[in-house]
Amino acid sequence: MTAAQIHKMLSSIVPFVKTLGLTIDEVGPGTASASLASRKDVHNHIGTVHAGALYTVGESATGAVVLGLFGDLLPGVFIALKGATVTHSKARAGDLVAHAALAGDAKAVRAAYNDSGKADFDVDVRFEVDGAEVATVTYQWAIRKPRA
Repeated sequence: MTAAQIHKMLSSIVPFVKTLGLTIDEVGPGTASASLASRKDVHNHIGTVHAGALYTVGESATGAVVLGLFGDLLPGVFIALKGATVTHSKARAGDLVAHAALAGDAKAVRAAYNDSGKADFDVDVRFEVDGAEVATVTYQWAIRKPRA
């Protein structure tokens, strides 16, 4: 799927993506990038991207990775975010870019799901503003076959 197709699918599944105004810019095998233009309504009290907006951009980038891996199975599967570990490293004003990458082998994750009907996996995200890293997040995802 292309970035535009994944953005459209993600926006229909998660309406907040449209509300926030983020974009899915690139997708590849086990990777995706998303961005959010700097504007006052997504800033915090110090004029940088609010942590909630940052988290959502990252979650959306990882969602694009997940759709690349499992989008062909929708709507017949349950896919959900299980958790995340966030590390903020630098406050910086400007446009935010989130680079997401599957933290393992895509074929192995898909094989685990095919074998057992479930898989848990991580997607790492590096956030930057003007080329400077501002945060990293590891998002933990789960996919399950529906219970009969």
